[in-house]
Amino acid sequence: MAIWQYGFLVIPKESITENYNCIFKNNQTKYLPKTESFWTNSNLDISKIATEIDKFVERADWSNENYYAWKGNNDNEDNDGHISLDNVTNKITEFYFRVDLRVKSNIENFLYGLVKICAQNELIILNLKGEILEPKIEIIIENLKKSNAVSFLKNPNEHIKNLAEE
Repeated sequence: MAIWQYGFLVIPKESITENYNCIFKNNQTKYLPKTESFWTNSNLDISKIATEIDKFVERADWSNENYYAWKGNNDNEDNDGHISLDNVTNKITEFYFRVDLRVKSNIENFLYGLVKICAQNELIILNLKGEILEPKIEIIIENLKKSNAVSFLKNPNEHIKNLAEE
């Protein structure tokens, strides 16, 4: 992940329970926690969502019937995402996207588009710290403002200096 990207997990709103944090607290790896348990009861129209995402970022050539992937295709568009499906049930096991914060149009097009898709499909957005974010652009923007990505883009030297001091 590039430092100018900010990633989000997406899960169904109906699957949020009081103990949802356990996937983050119990995650013993350096990777994102598994979210497939949140999708067990979901019956989203995956092809419809994929077609909507296609409007905001190009489908990657490594996509297949069990793995939808998107990847920005130029130097100023490093937006990407994926939806993984279970090979047997064909249900979503993971939905993840990253927005490239270097160019305003990435936020106005890609991020706004993905947030709208989430809102229309009763999906919740989680930042990589596990914080629940309602799919409202003003909430997402406020969360982005606190990110390392924005800190780096505002002042790369200061950001790196602060990391070295930590």
